[in-house]
Amino acid sequence: MRKTFKQALAAFLSLLVVFTVCSVAAENPAWDCPDCERKGNTGNYCGGCGHPSPWIESEAGASAESDFRYRIENGNAIITKYTGSGGKVVIPSTRDGYNVTSIGYEAFSGCSGLTSVTIPDSVTSIGGYAFSGCESLTGVTIPDSVTSIGGYAFYMCTSLTSVSIPDSVTFFGMFIFAGCTRLTSVDIPESVSSIGNHAFSGCSGLTSVTIPASVTFIGNAAFYGCGEDLVINVSKGSYAVDYCKEQGLKYRVQAMEAASPETDFEYSIEDGNAMITKYTGPGGDVVIPKTLNGYNVAAIDKYAFYGCESLTGVTIPNSVTSIGEAAFNKCASLSSVTIPASVTSIDGYAFYGCESLTSVTIPASVTVIKEATFNKCGSLASVTIPASVTSISRYAFAGCGSLASVTIPASVTSIGDYGFYKCDHLTGVTIPASVTSIGRYAFYGCGSLAGVTVPATVTYIGVAAFNGCGEKLVIYVSEDSYALNYCVKQELKYEIR
Repeated sequence: MRKTFKQALAAFLSLLVVFTVCSVAAENPAWDCPDCERKGNTGNYCGGCGHPSPWIESEAGASAESDFRYRIENGNAIITKYTGSGGKVVIPSTRDGYNVTSIGYEAFSGCSGLTSVTIPDSVTSIGGYAFSGCESLTGVTIPDSVTSIGGYAFYMCTSLTSVSIPDSVTFFGMFIFAGCTRLTSVDIPESVSSIGNHAFSGCSGLTSVTIPASVTFIGNAAFYGCGEDLVINVSKGSYAVDYCKEQGLKYRVQAMEAASPETDFEYSIEDGNAMITKYTGPGGDVVIPKTLNGYNVAAIDKYAFYGCESLTGVTIPNSVTSIGEAAFNKCASLSSVTIPASVTSIDGYAFYGCESLTSVTIPASVTVIKEATFNKCGSLASVTIPASVTSISRYAFAGCGSLASVTIPASVTSIGDYGFYKCDHLTGVTIPASVTSIGRYAFYGCGSLAGVTVPATVTYIGVAAFNGCGEKLVIYVSEDSYALNYCVKQELKYEIR
């Protein structure tokens, strides 16, 4: 009996070993590479091109986690493929206990439904083509942990309007933002030393790029096809100056050094960051420092530069996210201001009465132009309003007598009371179909205004919105529209289109 039991046990163990070996073999069979077509690979990576084996890509867990595939490398997870439907995506910081440290090659490529993505601070690198062809992607949050962004990472993201590149990034690949036609402004951090070939080629909406003195190489055709409105902000004597001259690009030389933080700035600490509360320096061209005594400068408080008549230029660092109410109010000599893409909020009256300010580019991170932000900026001749802006508040550009033209983007839904009041040199305005409301006196006293197109989507026009505009004004309206009835009642000249 004992002998029979031993024989049965031995037979069972033998079968178990065979089953285990067969299972392992079945679990990891030889595989053919989909990229270079090398056949019979048995390792974790293709012996020809290094493409990862499909057998080490693990499907993530349930719910939103099931939208990500990943592989394990050096004890960390690399996202290899996003399989979800898109929308607003937050990439997880861990997968099955492994830290997510990289967004892999083509991980989100061609995901047409992706509208925004938040990358966790566990990630240090974004691979080549990671988000290429994500045509609906409008915004991306890149954390300070990221040091490398590969070539073509955001190639042809045609809806991308803004991106904030952190100071941690040191590698800037070729074609990284090429074909991002709605991107309007980019600030390259001082950590970057080179910009790859065609990095911004075809970015036809790009109007402002800041290149620090740390950059010592800019690749071939980096700004090819960016249009005539592009101005590159550079440091005096830098490599970027020579590059712009050679390539025939428009550029603006910024002030080289910040005023002394100890003597020229007063500040408070809010949530571990510095907020500038008062400028006490001599004026001139001022570069606001990124840090004060080790604290990141994240905000400019209300009235911080109020009435500083000696201030002629100001460069705001890309650590700043908000500009307070009346921060530069009545800085009568201020002629230029560089607002970085990191700024998401500019409060009312911020640049009120800056009579010498000639042009301004509002970053694509801003969604509302608040009350009287640029009121009475009499020399303001050019303003770039990004596609992120949804509302132009009352008095926003009132009294900007030198403003000859303005493009209102298709994102704007309302123009507030007195929005462009007495903009004497304004000759023509096209109001996009996104607008439903035009406030009281919105274009009152625009004496040079000859034509305004008002779409059928507008269902409210306030009192005297187009009064005092002179006899040349013709309002172009749609048949049976609210605007048509308004023109008839107000006895304004109109044409039906």
